[in-house]
Amino acid sequence: MEVGKFMITGIIGFVGIGFKEKVISFCQRKANKAQIPINKCESLDFVEATHRHKVYPLMYCYMELDRNLDIDQLQTAVIRSCQYVPEILQAYDFARGRFIDKGFTVGDIISHASDLPQWKLDKRPQLQIVINDEKKKMIIGISHILTDGVGFLQYLYLLSFLYNGHTPAFPLENCRDIAPVLKNVHIGRTTEQTRQHKHIIVPPLRKSSNGKKQFCLCSHIYPEDFSTLYCKSRKQNVTLNDVFITAYARVISRLHEIQTVVIPCPADLRKFSSMQGKFTIANMTGIYRKIVVEIKPQHSFSQTLSQVHIEMELQKSRFRCLVGIRPLDYTFHKIPRFILALGIKWFYHLLPVSYTNFGKIDHTKLFFNNCKITSCYTTGTYRFPPDFQISISTFQNVCTLNCTLTGQDTDKMTGQHILDEVKNEIIDWGNT
Repeated sequence: MEVGKFMITGIIGFVGIGFKEKVISFCQRKANKAQIPINKCESLDFVEATHRHKVYPLMYCYMELDRNLDIDQLQTAVIRSCQYVPEILQAYDFARGRFIDKGFTVGDIISHASDLPQWKLDKRPQLQIVINDEKKKMIIGISHILTDGVGFLQYLYLLSFLYNGHTPAFPLENCRDIAPVLKNVHIGRTTEQTRQHKHIIVPPLRKSSNGKKQFCLCSHIYPEDFSTLYCKSRKQNVTLNDVFITAYARVISRLHEIQTVVIPCPADLRKFSSMQGKFTIANMTGIYRKIVVEIKPQHSFSQTLSQVHIEMELQKSRFRCLVGIRPLDYTFHKIPRFILALGIKWFYHLLPVSYTNFGKIDHTKLFFNNCKITSCYTTGTYRFPPDFQISISTFQNVCTLNCTLTGQDTDKMTGQHILDEVKNEIIDWGNT
């Protein structure tokens, strides 16, 4: 009996010691966690993170300079920018959906190299800058989980502002919450075009392959032609975005010999709310999921353009770019992330053919003292075969049509051909 009591007491004591150790370990983890700066992920950030296996969430800005930057000034500017956007120096935790401090410094951001390949956002900071001293080039890459294209431009303007030694006249507070954008918005019904062609999907523009080469391809529209385009679009009461989509759709139609093309088109949601003009290095981009373009053999560019313009105006007036975002944001913190990820993959289906317009890069906001930017454009991540995306941006009246591809040499030829064909469509229209 005494032996039995001794054994039971010993077991309880052993378990108690183990439990005590677990309690101490748990408290230590909590204490350490409290010391590690953590920034939460927002709902549209999670959309970008969810699709990382198909489209890795990165964006790039390529600059050519007339002389090399002052590296010390650049390092100081990056450090100062972290006061406003602390996530820049943090890694992204894909499992928990958050930005977390892993002790990175500015030395983990700025490096000297000839190119900036894809990097792992859970292993390195959300910002990478590569300086090529020999060719006087700079490539700035940023996480698409952290921000969208408009937010990327805001960060570039901030970095330039700080590099030039300035300090904001008033405290900048970065707003990353999408909720204010969703207030008082009534989403209208789908357009007739979308209803009639809801099952149409455009085939890929290139073949599947196991190629691992990376290509950053460009075709430029220079100031004289671009000014002509701008003036003509204003006279015809259409946007340059309408013109670009029209040209892209007509090239796709010709390449595939099809008469109906469907293209998704991103939209800056800040324009639909009081967030426009505010400091928002965040994901606030919705998408017009299907811009349907019918192109008959007898249709001229202007006829297709008129159709695209009407469809875009209808979708804008009905706030169709906001479809699905309100329920996503409402449920984001209420249901398990793995369930939410399944819903995102089903609802936010990625098409093999896509389009994005970064818009105008303002040279009055992006400049570096004692150094002239001679060329600048922004682009998206490297697309895996067979996906293809055309990216468009404008800097000092030079419009750059761009695509970034992973693949083989035939993909390079295909990509360059598409860019040149789209450019020719645009310029031919401008000159008629």
